[in-house]
Amino acid sequence: MPAWKDYTDGLRTEINSELDLFLTEKVNQSRDHMVREISSMIRDYSLRGGKRVRPILLILGHDLFGKHDKKIVKASLSIEISQSYFLIQDDIMDQSDSRRGFPSFHMEALQKFFNGDISKKRIAENLGIIASDMADSYSHEAILSSGLQPEIVLRGNRELGRIFEVTGHGQLIDVFSGENDDFSETDLIRLHLWKTAKYTIEGPLIMGAILSGTTTSLNRLSHFGNLLGIAFQIHDDILGVFGNQNKTGKSIKSDVNEGKKTLLVLKAIQAGSPAQSSFVKQCIRSGNVSDSDFEKLKSIIIETGSLDYSRNLAEKFVKKAKEYLAKVEGNEEIKSVISGFSDYLITRDS
Repeated sequence: MPAWKDYTDGLRTEINSELDLFLTEKVNQSRDHMVREISSMIRDYSLRGGKRVRPILLILGHDLFGKHDKKIVKASLSIEISQSYFLIQDDIMDQSDSRRGFPSFHMEALQKFFNGDISKKRIAENLGIIASDMADSYSHEAILSSGLQPEIVLRGNRELGRIFEVTGHGQLIDVFSGENDDFSETDLIRLHLWKTAKYTIEGPLIMGAILSGTTTSLNRLSHFGNLLGIAFQIHDDILGVFGNQNKTGKSIKSDVNEGKKTLLVLKAIQAGSPAQSSFVKQCIRSGNVSDSDFEKLKSIIIETGSLDYSRNLAEKFVKKAKEYLAKVEGNEEIKSVISGFSDYLITRDS
């Protein structure tokens, strides 16, 4: 087993244990029956699946400059619980019925409280929004109750707020992208930088480093996280079309049905013939692409060179990211773990 995998597997075990304890305590604190039901759903939703990428990177960012201890594991729960906050809202906005191979939160609420009565879907979505707000609150409580020094916790919590703010900026671009006929590759990279890189890679790394109390410049680590985050999302979008939905946990047609203008789509439109470009646009506007049209869309993405372009661009971002990582002044063993984990993030199949 590679050293990086052994290390991150160990972190994942620590995170899962602390996450279960924290969220179970939130359930047990609930006095009202309905609050307890929703708290239980948040706990189950957060513990279900997930690679714990964000808390792992937060801990690695800390361990790069400081000594590993239980307090940083507790603090790392903040960024993982916030993932539930964002995903619950994402699925409502995208009208997604599933997440990680299970019903999305609002669809689970629909079944649990209304026996799947579709006329009650709006109420179930409202319950999801409230639950996401509760998860947001939990995320701040996790870092504030971690036991780290108060001044360091304050700085870390401020960074968590910045992560949420920038992610919100990216989400605004994402929501409007479908209505923007001039949405370009530059716009898409900015979206990935703000929404994915900040929240998934750069933000957790920098937040972890801040919680270590280091006074070292974090600019190179920030550049590394941003570049890797963009590559991570490009790879994720490739999996969204060409991956195995039994492994990814969502329909491979979901990105297309949601009208997402991924790099695969943008380059296929740009490089395709008029007929091919028109067909791609038709697919992402359909809202319910047929199996045969989806297969044709995949063929066009390959034939126009869009798939190769996307893969090559992701590789370029990763190469440049590692150049920045090599220059970071920190624990060399942890740098090696981060490098190995980075390779996994942009080669994974789920």
